Amino acid sequence: MTIEKMERVMWRIRARNKGKTEIFISELRRAVMYEIGTDVRTYNKTKTALKRLGWIKKKGPQRVILTGNDLTGDDV
Repeated sequence: MTIEKMERVMWRIRARNKGKTEIFISELRRAVMYEIGTDVRTYNKTKTALKRLGWIKKKGPQRVILTGNDLTGDDV
């Protein structure tokens, strides 16, 4: 998994959810399936990597917050 693939995941999320900073976890899952793969391990690794990069934060059991750090390049 490369940074380019994770950037594509974030691009797909932002394209489907214009102007939103809070999305459902199913939108994240859908974007990962389209861009990287459908395996559960792939989804889990990608979600963990996006959290470590600070591009997403978890908000409750079914929601994710898009931090915007992928657009600005700011550190965590």
